[in-house]
Amino acid sequence: MKIYRIRDFPESVAIGIAWGVAISFTPLLGFHLIICYLGTLAMRGNLIAATVGSVIGNPWTFPFFFYAAYKLGVNFIYSPLEYYEFKIGFLIENFSKLFFPTLFGSLPIAITSWFITYRVSKFYLEKKFYEKKNKIGS
Repeated sequence: MKIYRIRDFPESVAIGIAWGVAISFTPLLGFHLIICYLGTLAMRGNLIAATVGSVIGNPWTFPFFFYAAYKLGVNFIYSPLEYYEFKIGFLIENFSKLFFPTLFGSLPIAITSWFITYRVSKFYLEKKFYEKKNKIGS
């Protein structure tokens, strides 16, 4: 509901939300907001909305996002690892075998989520925007 309070055009807010959500699916932790802001600025979106949209990526959702992206990346480009260990040493030794399939698998998910988020949020924001405009005008 706080998204409705952002004073900007619905399209600008929808672009910001879409960039925030889409970048949350990538494994580029630490660079999410930077990439999100660059994409939002390039398309003249709202930075506050981009920040709000990036909240979808959090420690509770990242494991699901990264697992789905890894499985997608392995199916398209790379071969899966034969065994897994949940140890820091294993993750460091096999960084490229885990990171690159996850990165490439996250791209179709991010692109799809961008378009879905943009369309849905623009629809609801325009609806609310015109309701507000008609309420003021009458």
